[in-house]
Amino acid sequence: MILRKLTYFALLFVFGIFAAISCGKDPVFEQGDYIYENDDFTRVDNVNGIIIHWADDVEISEEQKTVIRNLVANMVRVDGGTFKMGAQSSDTQGDNYDPEAADNESPVHEVTLNSYYIGLYEVTQLEWRTVMGYELDWSEQYGRGDEFPAYNVSRMDAQQFADRLSAMTRLPFRLPTEAQWEFAARGGSYTRHYRFSGSSSVDDVAWHKGNTGSILHPVGEKQPNELGLYDMSGNLWEWCRDTYGPYPTAPQTDPLVESGSRYVLRGGAWTYLPSYCRVTCRDAYNGEARSVSNGIRVVVN
Repeated sequence: MILRKLTYFALLFVFGIFAAISCGKDPVFEQGDYIYENDDFTRVDNVNGIIIHWADDVEISEEQKTVIRNLVANMVRVDGGTFKMGAQSSDTQGDNYDPEAADNESPVHEVTLNSYYIGLYEVTQLEWRTVMGYELDWSEQYGRGDEFPAYNVSRMDAQQFADRLSAMTRLPFRLPTEAQWEFAARGGSYTRHYRFSGSSSVDDVAWHKGNTGSILHPVGEKQPNELGLYDMSGNLWEWCRDTYGPYPTAPQTDPLVESGSRYVLRGGAWTYLPSYCRVTCRDAYNGEARSVSNGIRVVVN
C-alpha cells in the first residue's frame, strides 16, 4: 500500500513538471509571489534586470509600454559605497580641494550609500509626454524634439512624473537624493575625481553658457562619465529629492533632508557659467517655479 501511494505521488510530480514545460512558463519567485515573465495575466516584464509589474488599475497603452521599457533599459546600476561629499577652497592639501568651491559646498563630510539605479540620460520630452500625457512650455527657441530633455519642469512637476511612473510600473521611482546625485556624477566607485562629471575639461562633458549657441541640446551628445552617465554636468539643472540646507559635519548614511522650503538643484545648465557644472556645485529653487534651465533625472532604489 505504501509503495502504491509513493508511485501515485511520483506520477503526479512528473505530470506537474510535464505540464509546466508544455505551457512554456518559467516561474520566478519575486517578493513572495510566483510570476511569469511576459505573461498576459500577471503583466510582468524583466528589463535590464529590473522587473516591471504593469499596473492593472492604470490604463497603459503599448506605446507607453515601449517608451517606459526603453527608459528602464537605460537605467544604470550604481553600486553602493562610501565617499567624501562636497568641496572646500581653504586647504590645498585637504579633502576635495577646489579653488572655485562655494561656502555651501562644505564642510566635506563622509556619506555611505546603498546601491540604486539612475537614468543614463535626463528625462526626455518624449518620455515626459508619454508618461504624463501633456507637454510643458517647450519651444523651438530653446529646443524642442523627442530627444531633447524636458525643461520648464518644476519640482512639483518632477515629483508627479516619478509618482506617475511608479504607479504604472509598480517600481519605486524617485528623484535622486542630493547624495545619490553627487555620487553618481562623480562616477561612483569608478571615480577619477574629476571636477566635472566625466572630465576636468568642462567642454568635454557639458553644455554651458559658453558653448551652447543659446539653445539646449539633445541628451547624450557629450562624452559620458565613468558610469556611462550623460549630461550630469550642464544642459539642465536636475531636481533632487532633498530640500536645501547646510551640510552636516558627521558621517551620514543614505541622507535625505526634508526640512527646508526650497529644493536642491544639481549639475549646472546651458544658461549658466562653466563653474556651475562642477560635480559639487549646489543651487536651490522654489519647488513650484518653472525655468528653461531646470529638468529631471530619475532613480530606482
